[in-house]
Amino acid sequence: MTNPPEPTRTPEPLEPLGPSDPPGVGPYTLLGRLGAGGMGAVYLGRSPGGRTVAVKVVRPELAADPGFRARFRAEVTAARAVSGAFTAPVVDADPEDAAPWMATAYVPGVPLGRAVALAGPLPQSSLRALAAGIAEALESIHAAGLTHRDLKPGNVLLALDGPHVIDFGIARAADGTVLTAAGTVLGTPAYMSPEQATAGQVGPASDVFSLGTTLAFAARGVGPFDGGRTVDVLKRVVREQPDLSAVPEGLRPLVAACLSKDPADRPTPREVVAYVERDAAPSPAGAWLPPVLTAAVEAAAAVMAPEVAPAPSSPPLPPAAPPGPPPGMPPHTPSGPQDAEPRRPSRRALVLGVAGGAVALAGGGTGLGLWLTRGRSSGPGDAKKSGHAPTDPARPLGTDVTAAPLWTAPVTEPLAQITGEGETVLALSAKNVWAVGRTGLPVWGPVALTSEGPLAGLVTLVATVADGTAYTVVTGGASGRESVLRAIRLDTGADAWTLSLNPQQSSLVPGETAVSVSVLGMLGGKVYLTGTTSSTVVNPSAEPSKRYEFRSGPTIWAVDPAERKVTWKVRLSDPDVKYSQGRAFLPSSGTRLMWVTANNDGSPAKIAGIETSGEGKVAWEQPSPGAGATTIDQMVQDARGRLNDGPHSSAGGYFLHMTDGLYAIDQANGQIGWRAPKTLFGTVVASPDGKTVYAAGMGSPVAVAGMQAIEGLATIGIVVYAFDAATGAVRWAGNIEHRISGTLTLLSADDTVYLNSGGHLWALNAEDGKARWKYVLNPSLTYGSVPVWAGAGRVYGAGTNGLVALSAK
Repeated sequence: MTNPPEPTRTPEPLEPLGPSDPPGVGPYTLLGRLGAGGMGAVYLGRSPGGRTVAVKVVRPELAADPGFRARFRAEVTAARAVSGAFTAPVVDADPEDAAPWMATAYVPGVPLGRAVALAGPLPQSSLRALAAGIAEALESIHAAGLTHRDLKPGNVLLALDGPHVIDFGIARAADGTVLTAAGTVLGTPAYMSPEQATAGQVGPASDVFSLGTTLAFAARGVGPFDGGRTVDVLKRVVREQPDLSAVPEGLRPLVAACLSKDPADRPTPREVVAYVERDAAPSPAGAWLPPVLTAAVEAAAAVMAPEVAPAPSSPPLPPAAPPGPPPGMPPHTPSGPQDAEPRRPSRRALVLGVAGGAVALAGGGTGLGLWLTRGRSSGPGDAKKSGHAPTDPARPLGTDVTAAPLWTAPVTEPLAQITGEGETVLALSAKNVWAVGRTGLPVWGPVALTSEGPLAGLVTLVATVADGTAYTVVTGGASGRESVLRAIRLDTGADAWTLSLNPQQSSLVPGETAVSVSVLGMLGGKVYLTGTTSSTVVNPSAEPSKRYEFRSGPTIWAVDPAERKVTWKVRLSDPDVKYSQGRAFLPSSGTRLMWVTANNDGSPAKIAGIETSGEGKVAWEQPSPGAGATTIDQMVQDARGRLNDGPHSSAGGYFLHMTDGLYAIDQANGQIGWRAPKTLFGTVVASPDGKTVYAAGMGSPVAVAGMQAIEGLATIGIVVYAFDAATGAVRWAGNIEHRISGTLTLLSADDTVYLNSGGHLWALNAEDGKARWKYVLNPSLTYGSVPVWAGAGRVYGAGTNGLVALSAK
């Protein structure tokens, strides 16, 4: 979940107060509404002495929330701590008022995003002033012990005296105090730093990366990482080099340095100012913005006059529009010379910290060696190929050996899952299932599946296999719309039996339906399913208006295949939320499964142990560790999904729980047994004997000793760990150099750990993690992951031409 949009600070024109707007707040008379957003409204106010201020007033329903009130109180504290020429200082505030409010000095200006929409990319002279002004604002923010964490075009106002940085709603103090509500993402994905996107250590250098992204937006007309789903944006932030060809040559080295993946390689705000000042020659005082933007700012400033309405001759700003063209389209460039020095005189000189007067911002040098190599004692090619300890996550695990397929069996549809038993391998798409023998010859199929399970590419189970039978959920039954558990014989592909999950109609439960049902796996000889049920309960003795009650919620089924019936079913609910949501995780052994809530109302996540004996009673409930606030790594994992069968959910009597890290949860009481080192893990699996836990995640963008940096930046890698399942002790760790994105999955079989990322597969030695071989199943896949399954000394994957078989060793 991302932050709600903040109210705009620019009148186009100033809106009159409505019936629901207060006439005044504190000592300030409200003149009109500047804007409104998720938190509340921003008004133009005037003090008894005539001072014009911007007053942010929190919405009543949010003010009633103690957590949100605490967040607003922290925002006021953060904003008060900052003072500088290029920030909007707090004038007054009352976070304890019935309707909490904060008044800041009114900055008559145009948000950077709207300015670019109005006039196109900024000329180089304006870009240099923008860089210096924002950098000076960051100096003030950092001097107060804060990191802004949400610097972006919407939080930069272009005024006649320079750019101003606003909005400290998600700032973080140096002491670690988080000034944001639980359940909100700290930052705007397209303008986050890599360390922020991967929940790493965030400090002042993170704001410098956001400065570089903001400058690139101002120069290009579109952000360097914009476009597509949030998870795709985050992957580009962490791994890809931005296209800076549209940034003027005089500023390109500066922007590139700000966008270094390694925080140590980025300039400080003071160094940004120094770069802008370098070789700047004095010139006559003039406006720093192009004329069209200067006029727009003056229109915004008109509200400070006694008459509220802007002057008729001032050109109004257009409605908010997307800041630039869609990704892949050239940015809009307005007609006329863009690097010509603006001619309109400014209200006052732009100050860049140079004693004695203003400096011209056109021109400048191009060297930026001061910080491009800072933090490295030698060039990339001079890195020593020294040894690594077995538990060092920087230890190289990769190999140049490419495996040769044993055979490829043609399959005509994208596969959602590969599984099997004995000599039979099952390949399942969203519509059909095929059985292939160990030699690659077909056994039977295709057999129509019409599965309710996931479409190809999603990471969950379509079927589970045991004792010569594959169990899957399909749509069928008497009505053709029922959820039906289907048992398919592995030897022939024929149905062994089917079972409808929709109960018979009754006066108390008319029309109960089961939807989105999928297979969890098998435990103790029973098949476990998860999905959603809904029904209407009729109470004939109740008042007419309360006679019918609709009930719906996540549901778990336990099915006895021997008796071919549901032994118990439980619909899970949480009294703290209106609509419960979550996921079930089935262990390889034990008498409890784990339920993890995933509520969309921002309520704290919980974990619960569900008894597998009896009727699915809750044995224990605990707050979910690491889920006190929704972080980007959680969002990425939620978007990618993860397998929740036994090997991917448990080991050594613990549940394997991933939030902001990997936690081992005691199956008996829900307490934390151990926690893995802080890493952005995306997948986990246990060894077949349950004594070792393997986990993998995309490595942080840090320099890895022994690996050559690319273009001055560190290599992105996949970090793999092996933990003792009983204690969490690290047995080995290492890194595989890999720059292509994709969902991570792990399998463990035959003394081999199989690492799958997108269409790339590695076979790692389970003893030390060193790769035996690698193989590319699908070279064009950059998101999701191809299914793989391993057993009996082989691994099977979905290749571009069908089902591929590879030898483990």
